[in-house]
Amino acid sequence: MASATTPPKRRRIRDIPARFIGRTPWLRRRYARRIVRTIDRFQKKNRPLPESLRTLERQLRRVPGPKRAQIVEQMMEMGTNEDVTTNRALRRAAGRQERHKGQRGSGLRPGTLPGQPRQRPRG
Repeated sequence: MASATTPPKRRRIRDIPARFIGRTPWLRRRYARRIVRTIDRFQKKNRPLPESLRTLERQLRRVPGPKRAQIVEQMMEMGTNEDVTTNRALRRAAGRQERHKGQRGSGLRPGTLPGQPRQRPRG
């Protein structure tokens, strides 16, 4: 059985293509452009994005069109660095930014995570 720090063997094997793409500059650029084009195509045809692309699209909304592929490429490059330490406070702050603002029943209450049941007021 694998320890908590080392991923299982199947997962490591599955991650090999992603690491290869992230470390190879021309493949990384091509894949980043493809992801951005896919998001644009889905939006143009009014199709719902998969959950993994939905969060990326939310992050890219504030970025000007021509720089979107560059930002995705930088994110992929950062993801391949194994020496990068993940800061718990930064992860929690990013999670809080994903929450919706609750207004008159639309969206979620501030402080609740997506998919979490809403608590009814007591009394």
